[in-house]
Amino acid sequence: MATDSTTYAPPALTTDSPDTALDRTAGRRILRQFAVFIACGYLAYLILTLPAITASLQVMHLGWTIPALLCVFGPGLILGPLAWRAPTRRLKVAAAITASGYVVAIATWWFGWTGEHLTGNTDIWFSYFCGLAAIAAALALPPRYSFVVLVGVVVLATVINHAVRASAANGPLVPDIAWAFAFSLVYFAAAVMGMRTAAVLDDTRAQAYSVTAQAAAAQARTVERQRFNQLTHDGVMSTLLVAARQGNSDHLARQAQATLADLDTMREGTNTTETLPVDAAVAHLRLAITTADPHARLRVHDRGRPAIPFPGPAVRTIAAATAEAVRNSHRHANSATPTTVTVSLDDLKLQVAVSDNGIGFDPGTVPADRLGIAVSIRDRMNHIGGSAVIDSAPGHGTHVTLYWEQQHWEHQ
Repeated sequence: MATDSTTYAPPALTTDSPDTALDRTAGRRILRQFAVFIACGYLAYLILTLPAITASLQVMHLGWTIPALLCVFGPGLILGPLAWRAPTRRLKVAAAITASGYVVAIATWWFGWTGEHLTGNTDIWFSYFCGLAAIAAALALPPRYSFVVLVGVVVLATVINHAVRASAANGPLVPDIAWAFAFSLVYFAAAVMGMRTAAVLDDTRAQAYSVTAQAAAAQARTVERQRFNQLTHDGVMSTLLVAARQGNSDHLARQAQATLADLDTMREGTNTTETLPVDAAVAHLRLAITTADPHARLRVHDRGRPAIPFPGPAVRTIAAATAEAVRNSHRHANSATPTTVTVSLDDLKLQVAVSDNGIGFDPGTVPADRLGIAVSIRDRMNHIGGSAVIDSAPGHGTHVTLYWEQQHWEHQ
């Protein structure tokens, strides 16, 4: 009986919807961390600038100050709670609103100014943290656009601060702008680089997943092609040869039925978690052997009746390799003595020895395109972590030993 089993199952890759096709774990993590940083920054500056806010009421209308404070600090503080639960898209929208709130406040300052000037060393309150709004923009916008926001808010905030302060308290405008820009640029650059690094990590991970999926698909195709080659050689070609040499017979009918069953199994797939008790495993081997050669002799040494069941795919694969070895012996041995098959089982391993005293052959002279030994015996055993040894010489018969251990299967 030419049954087979695919013991390799490539790992199933999780596929997401088109909007989340790429894994964005690093991007989400960095985005949330910067959102928390911005929220903490706004909270700290709210506390630190309270004296400046109070002092600015001397030159700014209360009707403008309260809405401006809400526009500037409200979205920034909300970023903190959102960083823990909100999805990436919503968090970016909140960061954009945070940056926009600051821009709206400084863009409308003229309507809140009373025309008076601040005295002493007091600055207008929103000039202390203009870079924080640019960092929020960096979370929501591409770097070139967020850099424009940085330049705009720094220049506007510094110019406005010079306008509302007394002339005697102001220093040179350009150096003040340069200093504010340099101070803000450090944190802004860190945010941009952090987001870009996260994007690179996510893209690299996505590419790795894609390559893994392609490799798994290629390996699956190779395994299926090999299964098809094995079934074609063991079942279809063998059945046709029996029909050509022996004509209609009971042996031909059994082999044809086995081949059709194997084709159905290949079409429906194989249960890789199935296990077989020792009696069922021996019965499966016996059926495979008698289907290949009704005259073959089977000997079973169970070495104390193994209690652990054998994996069904491994048993079927060993049975298929055994059947091919028996079939080769029946065709080529030219011996009057039937082929002998000895099966040895215990809890840890299963060994099958196929022997005949026929004419033998030199294994080194077998052409590479002959599928019987290479594909139907050796490759089958290799796929389940087993081994196949072919010992033969002209005039000295042939001995095929199939060896498989339970521990090798657990590592598949």
